[in-house]
Amino acid sequence: MENDRTVLKSEELEVILRLPECYSRSRYDHSGMVEQVRLGKNSFLSGEKIGDGDGLGGIGLAFCLEWNDTAIYDRTAVADYFPLPGVGLLRKADTTAFQFTRDYAVVPFEHIVKIQPDSAEIHSLPHLCQDTAFEQVRRFRVEGRTLAVECELKNCGPSVISGTEFCHNFFCFNGEEIDSSYCLRFPYTIIPRMRRGQILLERDALRLGDFDETTASTAFWLNGFEGLSSHWMKLENAKTRTGVLVEDHFPLARFYSWDNLSALCPETFKAFELKPGESASWCRAYTFYSLDSQS
Repeated sequence: MENDRTVLKSEELEVILRLPECYSRSRYDHSGMVEQVRLGKNSFLSGEKIGDGDGLGGIGLAFCLEWNDTAIYDRTAVADYFPLPGVGLLRKADTTAFQFTRDYAVVPFEHIVKIQPDSAEIHSLPHLCQDTAFEQVRRFRVEGRTLAVECELKNCGPSVISGTEFCHNFFCFNGEEIDSSYCLRFPYTIIPRMRRGQILLERDALRLGDFDETTASTAFWLNGFEGLSSHWMKLENAKTRTGVLVEDHFPLARFYSWDNLSALCPETFKAFELKPGESASWCRAYTFYSLDSQS
């Protein structure tokens, strides 16, 4: 194990996991980013890229927890700190509104990391700030062609905490640029709401059309999942003959996708609301495959 990375392996899959020391910014969860997944000669992930920069520094499978509103930030005095789950204590620099795209100075939470050949556990310790404290454990486990990622969140403070957790999936198979050769399929009739760009729509599947000229990206929300107790989506590429099945073992709160030439990023959101002392856990499973060698 390097200081900031480790490799988890099954008999078929290799997963490069970035540890907390590898990310110090204020957007993504510090308790592990999956940098790359390899199945034989195939790779499935890429990094965040906007123009000539790295955006907010995301890569691969980058997890994110957000509050439902900005109430904690709004009541924080300038130069004081406010908490963000998965990240740490962020410093409020001025009186402008909170922006997730902004880099705030961070005092990271402390972590306890446990590594096995096929699994990792990253435990984020609680820190009371603004009458809010939470404890998080994120577990990564590889078996066969599947990577399972579990999140456990406990409210350790005196106030109710509520928000959402999602994974910013930076998918790009074998480095193949994002275009209509990628097909994203669902187990229901999808109802899109476009923000920018175009998509090519089937009843239960979509491909990307033209990107928005100004941002060189596509962004949209999807509905149709309401009422389901769990969720799955399947992304395949006709050129690389590879795919991934993403299974969410929880009901979705919402679905959003942001995409450009570097990555196709479908995001599923899990809602949480915890009273003091309450905890919740949920799991995502990623099964990677080659269309030429599916068993």
